[in-house]
Amino acid sequence: QISNTVTNLLFCGRLSIYASSSFFIITMLSTTFRMIGARRVCYQRCLLSSSSSSLVVTSVNEETKVATLSMNRPPVNSLSLELCEAISEGIKEIEATKAQAMILTSSTKVFSAGLDLLEMYEPEEQRLREFWTAVQQVYLDLHGSRLATIAGINGPAPAAGCMMAMACDYRISNRKGIMGLNEAQFGLVAPPWMGDLMLKTVGQREAEKALMLGTLYPAEDALQIGLIDELVDDDIVEVCKERALKWTKIPPHSRVASKMLLRQHQLDKVAATRSEDLDLFVNVCFSDKVQKNLGLYLESLKKK
Repeated sequence: QISNTVTNLLFCGRLSIYASSSFFIITMLSTTFRMIGARRVCYQRCLLSSSSSSLVVTSVNEETKVATLSMNRPPVNSLSLELCEAISEGIKEIEATKAQAMILTSSTKVFSAGLDLLEMYEPEEQRLREFWTAVQQVYLDLHGSRLATIAGINGPAPAAGCMMAMACDYRISNRKGIMGLNEAQFGLVAPPWMGDLMLKTVGQREAEKALMLGTLYPAEDALQIGLIDELVDDDIVEVCKERALKWTKIPPHSRVASKMLLRQHQLDKVAATRSEDLDLFVNVCFSDKVQKNLGLYLESLKKK
């Protein structure tokens, strides 16, 4: 089916702005369980779609105060409207607990392939607006969270997948974690706030080259330029949990205040210009050139 073909494309990192039709989340199920013979108690909450497939799974370890949010939209966690909403809701749920750190990772072999292409092709305007608003919100929720956020990049993370990783406080990748904002390779431009995020992450000169060339960095190169903080061969989630303990030992008020000292201006800027950014995105999506190129590309995928 075309949906599977598109997501396979995204896995290869060959397109940077993605899109897809999806299903609405109609139920949120919370289950509480106690691990027999263990001291820790974990609460797991799953955001369910209308097909009862879990888009996001969260867990909180009350003893360590470390939470995990796993994206679960196989095969490549392409960001649909519903997945974006589920991520934001998951963050809010975790923030409502006593957790002090959160690991953002994936239940598949891809961290996230970026935006789901079909959200942009022949879209209904109201849904398209809701979609981009949800993408903006994911950035604001991650980058401005009171939690210490650690990205466990367990596979490719192009475009918006890279954005989510950069929005976290600390990034750990395995050797499959190719990432970058590669929009320029397809005649597109990263939104200004994503470009600013890249600049603040890797510096002016590297960001200039990365954005103009649409570079996707293998994990080793990403480590060298500061796009990730660690490269590991071990179980990435377990490593993230170990690193998170360091962050939880810092008094929360000083940690959060320090984060906001450096980020509040950018967060306020993005929040203040959301409407203009939304209108620009919608206008670009509805342009004849973009729709023609998307249509041709989708047709080419059917033949592969």
